Amino acid sequence: MKNFKITNLKSKVVQFMNESEKEQFFTKNSLGNYKREDMVYVKRMRYNKKIQDFALSVIVMGIFTILLFMMCETFSLIDSLIF
Repeated sequence: MKNFKITNLKSKVVQFMNESEKEQFFTKNSLGNYKREDMVYVKRMRYNKKIQDFALSVIVMGIFTILLFMMCETFSLIDSLIF
């Protein structure tokens, strides 16, 4: 069974329901005031966000490491020319 996250757009109240509860809930209430999200989709998006953040951190650390080594080479070249 799928689980859903139902958010009331006016009062921002969040409810978690399974498929049968969701159908029963929306037969009693209008569809316009609520936002429905599939929990599998929400969890997948959260996991993808963590992977993207990790990848961005690795890329930034790599760029800074390359820049640091380039600066060290430049400083050693200047040092060898001076002395």
